[in-house]
Amino acid sequence: MPDGLLVVNKARGLTSHDVVQIVRRRFGLRRVGHTGTLDPIAEGVLVVLVGAATRHQQALQSQRKVYETAIQLGTQTDTGDAWGRVVRTASVPPLTVPQIADVLRSCVGRLTQTPPAFSAVKVQGRPLYWWTRHGMPKAVQPRTVEILAIELLEWTPPCFTCRITCSSGTYVRTLAEEFAARLGTIGHVKGLVRLAVGPWGLTQAVAVPWLHTASDEELRGALQPVVLPDACASRP
Repeated sequence: MPDGLLVVNKARGLTSHDVVQIVRRRFGLRRVGHTGTLDPIAEGVLVVLVGAATRHQQALQSQRKVYETAIQLGTQTDTGDAWGRVVRTASVPPLTVPQIADVLRSCVGRLTQTPPAFSAVKVQGRPLYWWTRHGMPKAVQPRTVEILAIELLEWTPPCFTCRITCSSGTYVRTLAEEFAARLGTIGHVKGLVRLAVGPWGLTQAVAVPWLHTASDEELRGALQPVVLPDACASRP
């Protein structure tokens, strides 16, 4: 039976579950999972576990993540990203690159986050977004996350791009709103790419179209052995 880890470059517009379903069909297995949800608006590294490797799912979910995100200042949406409905607008103060860089650095360390209303956190057996979409929003407990590093890459008003290294469980949408608030305005995630999950990066990832066209031999050849967190170093 196929058994191992498959690194996939999830395309924008697909859910993480969509990718799991594709892998299930190609391998003819039901026992397929992933180690951390990517929103449909996001693209990038999705670590998929196949066969017996799924027993390591919980252990591998603790791996640190690296994201590159574009954050739009001046507008807030109900989902926290560009696919949501605009619920508020505000002016953007004149900002300089050093000012933004200083604010981003101020967010490095431990932060308390409340999962967004449109997130996959389970409440009473259903994802939080299900309750929100059905007009029954649920309160969830805040969680502590750790931001390990943030680098400002570009500032083209009213949008800036940065690279974030963070602990598992960090919501970039919530982080974007925190950045905006500290900059004296509001904001949302315009685009998001996950560059790495632990030691697995985009250079190792296969594209979703490849999953449809690869031969059975190629698919099996793309599977990697599972290396547990205590035996591998996470990428900074």
